Amino acid sequence: MTSAPPLSPLTTSEALPLDGHLVHLPPAPPAGLATATEVIRDHLTRLGARFGPDAGPWHGGGSPHTAHDRYGTTGPETVIGLGGPHHSRGTDLTLRGWPTGDPTPFDETTAQAATGLMALHGRANGGPRPLGTDYLSTLAGTVATQALLAAALSGLRSTPVRSARVSVAEAALFSLGPYVAAATAGDQPEEVPTPPYRRAARPPFRSADGVRFEVEALEVQPWRDFWKAAGAPAKDIANSWRAFAARSSRAASPLITTLAQCAARHRYADLQLLAERTGMGICALRTLADRRADSDVRYDDDPWELRELPRDEGDGLTPRPYAASRPHTGFPQLPLGGLRIVESTRHVQGPLATSVLQALGAHVVRIEQPGGDPARGAAPSAGGVSARFTALNAGKEVREIDIRTAAGRRAVAETVAEADVFLHTWAPGEAARLRLDEADLARARPGLIYAWASAWDRAPDGPRPPGTDPMVQAWSGVADTVRTPDGNPAPSLVTLLDTLGGHLAAESVLAALLARESGAARGRLRVDSSLLGASRVLLRPLLRGLDESPGTPPTAPGLVAPTADGLIAVGADAGTTPAELAAAPSATWLKRFHAAGVPAREVVTDIASLPQDPALSAYFTHDGCARPTPPWSFS
Repeated sequence: MTSAPPLSPLTTSEALPLDGHLVHLPPAPPAGLATATEVIRDHLTRLGARFGPDAGPWHGGGSPHTAHDRYGTTGPETVIGLGGPHHSRGTDLTLRGWPTGDPTPFDETTAQAATGLMALHGRANGGPRPLGTDYLSTLAGTVATQALLAAALSGLRSTPVRSARVSVAEAALFSLGPYVAAATAGDQPEEVPTPPYRRAARPPFRSADGVRFEVEALEVQPWRDFWKAAGAPAKDIANSWRAFAARSSRAASPLITTLAQCAARHRYADLQLLAERTGMGICALRTLADRRADSDVRYDDDPWELRELPRDEGDGLTPRPYAASRPHTGFPQLPLGGLRIVESTRHVQGPLATSVLQALGAHVVRIEQPGGDPARGAAPSAGGVSARFTALNAGKEVREIDIRTAAGRRAVAETVAEADVFLHTWAPGEAARLRLDEADLARARPGLIYAWASAWDRAPDGPRPPGTDPMVQAWSGVADTVRTPDGNPAPSLVTLLDTLGGHLAAESVLAALLARESGAARGRLRVDSSLLGASRVLLRPLLRGLDESPGTPPTAPGLVAPTADGLIAVGADAGTTPAELAAAPSATWLKRFHAAGVPAREVVTDIASLPQDPALSAYFTHDGCARPTPPWSFS
């Protein structure tokens, strides 16, 4: 096999995908949209866009004078303008908190309450509970960036997009789709904790010397061997495995308390030795201060890595010019219509990335092992197929290929021969071992964009634990912001980084497509994204804040408390107490808070109710289970 020549990062302004693009931001976005707007600014800047009054004239759907903050009848929103090179006509992006027609005040806490995230996170914490980060606002900023990149790409492909719309609530519903699908599956009910919620010992555990740590086992044998060596009863080891293995898909993991008791009898160093001997993954929870010392944070690495193989290097391949878009009939109005994506992915991160690209109009071909992806059979099911799997993979073309064989590798090459992008989530080194890395597939498709969505980036500082969502949360400092009701750090069992990481992988592919279409990149392209990169995006404001005051705790979330007849979430500046809220019904409090401009919403306690909510039902389709619709609209 011919090794791939070194890849050169796109670091000069001439080579960045948005070089020459002009962005107009309003001077002060609504408070609830500040985080999302900052994510957009940061990502577009990293891709070469210019901002500010000196960026030149604006010829989008509006103008720099009319693209301003508004608190009108459609609720808090802000308008962002993106113009193409040479002052060409651009796109106005309207970013809202709530979908069109909802005028109520908005903030992160009430968004988490109204979209079910608070209920999901609370399954493992005794009841609905907010996250300690601006998660949905960060997610929405990424989704809005996707819309702007897709619009810019569409313009270069001779299909101008005058306007696009995104709301934080729709981005949240789309991203939590697997959980909603499972909760509404028609074939069988999903088994999840219900109020008052079962609370039991679960990771992270605490060692005898006070170290809080996560564990990970991708197969049952390491789980059995580790806990047997730690002194746990065989019955408790067996009874806890199924709940542990399904903890992220169900956002709950009621384990047996004896496991925690056994962990507490050993020093952490001894538990590390047991883990090494048995194959169990183990990771001590790290603080934000610990994370700040890592090289990728110190140097403010990009959330993704976009790299080019120059034309005059390598194995003699001459990348052919970008071909004109192929005819397509499914979604002629969407920005990626006519483009083809091939994926070989599992779990959440990769399938979500390609589902985003599919929702933007691309045709997705999914490579699965002979017999199909085992996740197809995971309960609960809808129409005979796992509801969670359907939420991430419905509508994709499937080809069953054994990539471990020579015939399978030839079949992969044939599949990518007419593709624009190949995305995989294989383990580090697996692509080279399979002879399916970027150089290998370039022989079949010289213009192919090669994308890898990983856990820990291309070149981590040192050894890492297994690359699953809870372990990356523990190592990256995310767990330091997402705490239990008693104040202890603990990763959320919601797939926070898998979900945000999937969106960032899609964003990186859009950036690469834009670089190819605009001519910013002349050789073949590779893009890498990761769960660790997602953690940097999520924690960036907090990690930067440590420069001024080390140990600064996360921003205090709003209040979540019972009323006389329900449960509501109120913005941080509500100026009320739980005792006061308990004295009147929810409707009374909501009317008062909204009249005063204070964000407040009823807390969704059962995510199966979301598709029946009159304010949200239009954002779901139904086919054996409820599936959220795409979070953007274009015109």
